Amino acid sequence: MTTRSQKIRLGIFVVVALTAMLITIGIIVAPKLFEVRDIYYIGYENISLMGLQEGGPVKYHGLTVGTVSNISIDPVDISRVIVEVSLEHGTPIKQDTRADIELLGITGIKVIELRSGSPESAYLKPRDFIMPGKSITEMITGQAEVMLEKLEIILNNLAIFSSVENREKIMRLVENSGSTLGEISGLLEENHDVISKSIQNFESVSYELQELAINSNITMAKLAQLAGSDTTERVIANLADITDALKEAELTELIHEMNQTLYHTGQVLKEIDATIAKNRSDFGYSIQAVKESVEYLNQFSRMITEDPSILVRGTEPKNAPDFNLEK
Repeated sequence: MTTRSQKIRLGIFVVVALTAMLITIGIIVAPKLFEVRDIYYIGYENISLMGLQEGGPVKYHGLTVGTVSNISIDPVDISRVIVEVSLEHGTPIKQDTRADIELLGITGIKVIELRSGSPESAYLKPRDFIMPGKSITEMITGQAEVMLEKLEIILNNLAIFSSVENREKIMRLVENSGSTLGEISGLLEENHDVISKSIQNFESVSYELQELAINSNITMAKLAQLAGSDTTERVIANLADITDALKEAELTELIHEMNQTLYHTGQVLKEIDATIAKNRSDFGYSIQAVKESVEYLNQFSRMITEDPSILVRGTEPKNAPDFNLEK
């Protein structure tokens, strides 16, 4: 049988336990009750929010800054869903901040990811609407549609490529390619020596071209050195002086004097030509006389050679008349 003292002790224990539990709950819940939160709204239009739940996290560049406090349909526009988010006080939300919907892992649960705006943009006030971003489902769906379109094009091309007519063309092409490769292989085997010599000649030509390039570089260096030398500068300076002198000279008078000189020269040449034509006959007679004199000298030399006594007694003409006999 329970005594009165035991009942008193049990009552004291229950009162102390309840008091401790209430204090613990107050410590845990009181900060939440008195915490200042910033409420914002996001309006998603024609976007599926399946997987987004109330109480789900709201992240700001990966950091949790609040929760989804309410999800409701816009009574004015039923194609629009309004999401209410409760954010920590002082979270920097700007006018160009975007609220994208991202997947949380592979569980299919979605979260709201806030993308910060530009530094120049103004801040939004609590109870304002945050600009909605893209949904990961929408992006995946769009990419899947594009991939399906490309896959359909590829399958259509494969169907056209694998038609009976194209298969026959491909087989003929393969056969022709095989025969062509065989002919090329035979041609290479037959002309192996010629090809080897051609390659060797090409190597020698390449070596000569390399030497030519080296010599050309040396020549160009020498020309550059010569162009930068004092001699070239003096020559150019002299040419410039000559050009200036020609510019300053009276070219018209000089050309006139040259024409006069050429005219007088032509007159002198004409007189010389006339003199030569006039004395040509006399010159011919003189040459004939010289020839006869040379013949007489040759005859006289021959006679002296045959009979040197002629120099003493003289010569008598052959068949000369006897004057004494006539007397």
